[in-house]
Amino acid sequence: MEQATLRPVPLRPSGPVDPAQALAHVAASLPQLDATAAEALALVEIAGRTRSAAGEETGLSWDQLGDALYRARKALRRSMFPLSASGWCERAERLLSDRIDGELHPPGPARLDVHLRNCERCVEHERRLGQARERLVAAFVEAHPESVGAGPAERTGPAELRVIEAAVVEQPEPEVWTGPARVVPGFGGPVVQRVEADSPEPPFASFAGPGGQVAYMPIEPRVAPAEPEAVLEDDPADEDKARFATGVVWKGLIAASAALAVFAVVLTILAIVGVGHIF
Repeated sequence: MEQATLRPVPLRPSGPVDPAQALAHVAASLPQLDATAAEALALVEIAGRTRSAAGEETGLSWDQLGDALYRARKALRRSMFPLSASGWCERAERLLSDRIDGELHPPGPARLDVHLRNCERCVEHERRLGQARERLVAAFVEAHPESVGAGPAERTGPAELRVIEAAVVEQPEPEVWTGPARVVPGFGGPVVQRVEADSPEPPFASFAGPGGQVAYMPIEPRVAPAEPEAVLEDDPADEDKARFATGVVWKGLIAASAALAVFAVVLTILAIVGVGHIF
């Protein structure tokens, strides 16, 4: 379950509020609420007092004021959005009330976060409580329009949105060359260059080097013809060696042929003699 980490800032009167008027509004909205809880809710939620300031006005200790605010906020939410409850949810609602006033101290935040990750009911309670608080203050502002714009309150209301006009940045117009130009060979193809009054005449081809620098290499007007290959003359000694090797090979072949012929004749004679002996 995901916990809503962004909680909307509740509506508050933008000017100072008479505590008596705030208490009368809370008493009329929640007639079943006890006087201590009603006064605490009126001072903190409507008059915009901090907990320390409300404690000084009511004479309540930190724990007493925190318990009174918890009871008042629970009654306020119940009057508009009834929800089921459990034992641990009662303690979580007290921690949520302390967190609203910025008075939740360790280990309270960690315990509350763990509970909210596993309790959909308390997540809904926090959301509905924010709506109920806003309705309570909106009804007071509607009934007491003099509290709007009367001056700064102890607790500031939501920040107003301001519309900031976009700055206009003027871009300089690109320079247009109207003088003579020339086309020279480049690494990526032909390049058009301006011809200044004191610019030297090409021909030069530009090539990007390893570091991105441009090196100008002159173009030769003509290429010298390649030198003819040297012709090797035949050596007489090599011809004699070739003839000798050829003669040796032929003599060897002739001798081998003669030996084979003699061997064939001998085999034929032996075969004939052997047949006659049998008969």
